This record gives sequence, structure tokens and C-alpha cells, in this order.
Amino acid sequence: MSFVRLARRLQCVALLLTASSTAAAQRELPTIAGAGIRVVLDSAHGGIRLLETASGQEVALPTDAPVALFRLERSPGLPSIDATSAAKFSWSRRPGDRAGLDLRWEGFPAYPSLRVHASVTVEGDSTTAWRIELEGMTGAGIERVLYPRLGGIGLTEGAELAVPLWMGQRARDPRNVLSGLDGRGRRFEWGYPGQLSMQMIALTRGASAGLYVATDDSLAYRKSFVLAGDQQGFGQVEIAHVLADPQRVERYAPSYAVRLGVIHGSWMNAAERYRAWGGRQRWARESRVALGTATPWMRETAVWVWNRGRASQVLDPAIRLKELIGLPVSVFWHWWHAGPYDTSFPDYLPPRDGAAPFTAAVKRAHIADVRAIVYMNQRLWCVNTPSWKREGAERWAVRERDGTVRKETYNVFNPEPCAPMDVSTPFWRDKYAGIADTVVKQYGIDGIYMDQAVLSLVCWAPDHGHAVGGGHYWMDGFRALASDLRRRNGTALGLAGEGGGESWLPDLDAFLTLQVSQERYADPSNGWDPIPLFQAVYHEHAITYGTYGSLTYPPYDELWPDSTRPANALTLLDEKYRRQFLLEQARMFVWGMQPTIANLLDEQFTKRSREIAYLVRLARLRHANREWLQDGAFVIPPVTDAPELSFTGSRISIYAARRGGATEVPLRAPAVLTGAWRANGGAVGIALASIDDEPHDVTLTLDPVRHATAPGATLWRIDASGKKRVGALSPGTRTLTVAVGALEGVLLVVEPATSKSPPRPR
Repeated sequence: MSFVRLARRLQCVALLLTASSTAAAQRELPTIAGAGIRVVLDSAHGGIRLLETASGQEVALPTDAPVALFRLERSPGLPSIDATSAAKFSWSRRPGDRAGLDLRWEGFPAYPSLRVHASVTVEGDSTTAWRIELEGMTGAGIERVLYPRLGGIGLTEGAELAVPLWMGQRARDPRNVLSGLDGRGRRFEWGYPGQLSMQMIALTRGASAGLYVATDDSLAYRKSFVLAGDQQGFGQVEIAHVLADPQRVERYAPSYAVRLGVIHGSWMNAAERYRAWGGRQRWARESRVALGTATPWMRETAVWVWNRGRASQVLDPAIRLKELIGLPVSVFWHWWHAGPYDTSFPDYLPPRDGAAPFTAAVKRAHIADVRAIVYMNQRLWCVNTPSWKREGAERWAVRERDGTVRKETYNVFNPEPCAPMDVSTPFWRDKYAGIADTVVKQYGIDGIYMDQAVLSLVCWAPDHGHAVGGGHYWMDGFRALASDLRRRNGTALGLAGEGGGESWLPDLDAFLTLQVSQERYADPSNGWDPIPLFQAVYHEHAITYGTYGSLTYPPYDELWPDSTRPANALTLLDEKYRRQFLLEQARMFVWGMQPTIANLLDEQFTKRSREIAYLVRLARLRHANREWLQDGAFVIPPVTDAPELSFTGSRISIYAARRGGATEVPLRAPAVLTGAWRANGGAVGIALASIDDEPHDVTLTLDPVRHATAPGATLWRIDASGKKRVGALSPGTRTLTVAVGALEGVLLVVEPATSKSPPRPR
């Protein structure tokens, strides 16, 4: 134990002794314990003073400035109310539940009718469930309830922070990330549903106890997860619940609980815990994959080509790739529309090729077995378009708290503002669905990429037919839009959305999870690495695809200003950056995603043939083994001894090409990446992908339970040469050495003796 930790432990003991004496009148300290967790509360105001394991391993310690258990944020300009504002705090054991607590606060000076009641219960998975209820709120102007709030979280050496920011990201040094550049502390707030794909964050410490925070909201109410650091190197977490109709409500009680708990292991263990809950929810049970209603051609896609521009530039390379790979290829098509990107939405029609040439090109692609989805932003209407005023769109735009229209600007070359439209309104849904009708029925397009679909906003418009502020009206509106699109266009319509999002699983066929390419748009020194957290929880319920991974500089829309047009648009990147592309392809393979290539051009088939061949090898191997790599459930993969490689990556604008060359960034990654998936029949597939030009003998450390290595298990190897039986595993097998060739993909299948069916390529 370090000196700092020892000092904090002594402080903890001293503070708890003080609290014990203060609580003597109540005869016992407010404490809940059970199932591997113990939580001690402050007897004066009810704040969490200590969270630890049942054996005394601390997760959160007392701080110099105690954190109030709740804070009530009010209308702009009004001061907040917190637990310390109450004249009276009392607590009691829950009737019939000696491990649970009831907590009550009353006597708030400015609002004597306000009463707060909270409860805490111990669950069976080393978590505690926290609920809150407010009464007598009239006139208080409460808009957000931050509860529960926990400070003193130990950001110790070796800790890792996992956040499901769309696909997922991890901070390997959360203390540094949360301290900020000036060391004074930094605050993050992530919204759900949308920015967060799931309702969970985890601070893990390997074999030591870490913190698990989640909510069990099955209706996707608006909320935020807030995480901050302080100057002393400790963290604080709180959940912000957003009220609906805050000026009218007299009582507020969320229908869900917040889970604070202890977790051991890594982010993958946290994913397993969350999956045990998330996999039982309606969005998983009724996901399009689970119900078998996912658009068939999307499920069969072997490779996505993400191209931009006119039909010849987009479709011709995809057709050539289809001829090379011999498997279904689908196109993810931007800049097909009449106006410039990010300044002309939703005036997409007609296509910039012209309706007749565009339709003919799509038919030619279909003959070659190439499908296409086109870009249609699901929520933006650019305010300087003729249609904005002509159709009276302003009335149905999202409103800010002060009643003004929310505006967002994305185009850095021509900064024209756009307004997010309220998807809960029939006006916007009818507008969007009408455009989609033309695109699908008249032009023959196979589906829609609904950009920014996997996001939600708070709208304060009083005349949109929903409660202002919080609620779940955004998800209700999107569900109605998706249903209408499918009703109009049939079961062959493919719908994809940006990012990952559990709430959208019943409505979308595929999710664009681009963090496989995070190093291309985010500075690696910011402390965050991409992780497949969304796939680890929902892989068997969702098709994921996408990458910014490209062998060229980004393109430039021909309709943008000539004055900012760079000379290097769509020119080949230097080959010194090739390993970054290989890393992105390997990640998609071992993370169970449909492979994708961005900005594919004809010249790459000859001038970058090695990289194209790598894409093709992995795509063929994945497509033949989709019972693991598309339909399988995540398994914590074996630890490997693969050496780490250092190489140079490029960080350039992924929005569009700009003047100048690439910014170089140092990157590190294992020479062989690993993932693991369990097929429905019980066989476990261990995916290996080399990004090195040299072969490696990789030793895997197996988990007998997770990797199904019980006596009688049979090992198979599947690679580009086919499938072969390696042999039966010896009882108690813990390690396995595998030869992985240069730039090779391998799937090892462990077939348990009780497997329902033998592994077979598909």
C-alpha cells in the first residue's frame, strides 16, 4: 500500500469513527452490506462515505469535502438544492429487509413542502440499487436530479475506465484523463440514449476491486452519466436524471434504479455483467437480428465499400471488388445528392448524376450483385435552403431551453447552420419518409443510412405534442419513423444508423461503429483507446460495420468552394501508413464486424494490392464462419504473448481533404490481434489476425470454462487454406501455441464434447 493510500485509509478510519460517534444516538451507522459489497453512509446528511468489498478492499473513500448524495438542478439562474440543504435527515431499515435502507430529507428552507425519499437495497451481484422520489416540488423549478453521487473514487495505478461512447472507449490512465491538462480536474458528461450506447460505465482494477455504475431503465428515459476528477487524484460519479415538464410536475420518481457495485477484472467482465441484464430487455429480445427480420442482403454482406460522389466513382470500384472476392458487396454511398454535403439537407433530390443516369447505374450494380444504401441525415434541415421557409420547417425544429431553434454547423468550408428536427413530430417523419419513398421506389436504392439516428435530444417546444425536457419521446418518434419506412418500402429495405445504441436494436439493421479508426480523427495522447464494448454486449443482436480506414487522403465534395480545394484529395497515402490500415481491418475481423473499406479506387487493386488482398482474405474467412463472427456471443478472449509493434499512423481530417499532408502519430498494437465468440451450438471460435509481415508462433492462455476446453473438446483450425482438425485437447489444457503466418487470419474452433453440431464454414 502506497503512502498516499495509507494516509487515505487512516483518514477513512478517523472519519468513520467520528461518524460513529455522531450516529450513536441512532445506535448504528447507516450501513448496507451483502453479496460482496459494503456501503457506509454519512449520518448527518446521508452521503456515501465508503464503498468497499465485504472483505474491506476500498473502492471509494471519504474525502475532505463530502459529496452530497443528491443535487437538484433548477431553472437557469436559480441555485441548486442538495442533501445538505435539508434541515432534517433520517434513515431507517427497510421493513422486512435488514440489508436495505430508507433515507428521508425534509425542511428545505425555501421550499417547505419539498420532501425527498430514497431507498437503497443490496442485489445479488455485488451491486446496490438506488431509487429516489421527490414530492412537493411545485414552484421549485427542478429540471435535473443528480442521484446518487459518489466521490472519493480511487483512480489508482493500473485502473482502467471503460465508457460505452457509441462503440466503446477505454482510458488506461483515468487519473491523468480526469485530472485535465492543468491538473485541476476535468468533468465529462455523456448523454443516454445516444452518445452512450448503453447505460453503464466501469472503473476496473484487475484483481483488485473496481467500480461498476449502471441504470436499469428499460424505457430509455433521457439521462446523463457524469464523471469528474479532482486535484487530489480522486474521481466522482453521478447520474443526472432529466425531468419531463419540470415546471408542472409535483412529484418525480424514476421508474428505474441506479446500480453502484463492485467489479473485478477488466472492461470485459463489466460487459459480461451488463449483458446479463441488457440481453433480457425488449430491445434485445425484439432486435431485428433476434427476430430474424434483419434485411437479408445486409446480413449476407461480405464487405462494405464506403465511397462518395457520382455513381461511376462509387459503384465501379465496388463492382470490381465483388468480382475479385466472389461474395456479396454493399455500398455505403455519400454525396450522391443534388446539393453540397452538410449545407443542403434535406433537399437531396434529384441525384447529382441526374435521375435517369443514377437509376441506370444502380440497376447495373444490382446485376453485379452489389447493393447500396444512400446517406440521408435523419435529423438535420439546413436553415438557408429554400425549403426551410417554403415548408415552414422552423416550427418543427428542436427548441432550446430559452425557446430558440437549436442550430448546428458542420461544414468547415462553407459554415451554413442546420437545425435538428424533432423526430417525434409527424411533420418531420412524413418529410423524411417521403424522400425515402422516391429514393427507394423510383431510383431503386436498397436502403437508407440514417446519419445521426443513434442520437437523441432534449426538446423544449411546447407545441410538438410531447412533454418538454426529459422523457422517452425521442425514441418513440424514431420507432414510428422506422416502422413507417418499412411499411412503405417492404422487408428488403435496409436501414443503418450512426454509432451503436441498444435502444435502436429493434429498428435498425446495422450500426456504423467507426471507432476502429479512432486514431485517424482523435489524438492518441488524449488517453482514450477504442474497445468493442457494444459488440461485447450485443454482438448476437446487432450487425456492426464501418471504418474510416482508407488507403488515400480523404475526398472533397465537388460542390464545395474551389478556394479551399486541396491538391491531395483522394491521392494515395504513403505506404509507411499501411499498417494502420491493416490494424483497422484486423480489428473489424476479431471484433466481429462486417469489414469495410473507405475511398476505394480502381488504382488500389494494383498499386495497393497487398492491402486489398488482406481485406479480401479476412472478409472471406469471416463470411464463411459467421456463426461465430457475426452471430456469436462475445467471450473474453485468451491472453496472448504476441509481441507489440510500433509504427507510424496518419491523422488527417476524416471529414474531407484539406491542404497539407498527414499529421503523423506513433501507434502501438499487438502483432496478432485476438477475439473470441461462442456459436449457438456451444463451440467457441478464437479469431486471430496478424498485422505483421513476419510469421509468429503465438501462445494463448485459455480459460477452461470460457473457452470450452473440458476433456473431450476438439480443436479445429480454419484459415485461407481450408478447415482441418488439429486434434483433441488434453484434459486441463491451459495454453496453446498457434502458428500465425504473415498477414494471416485464423479461426480456431474449440468444439466441446457436448456441442450440438460440428463447426462448419458457411
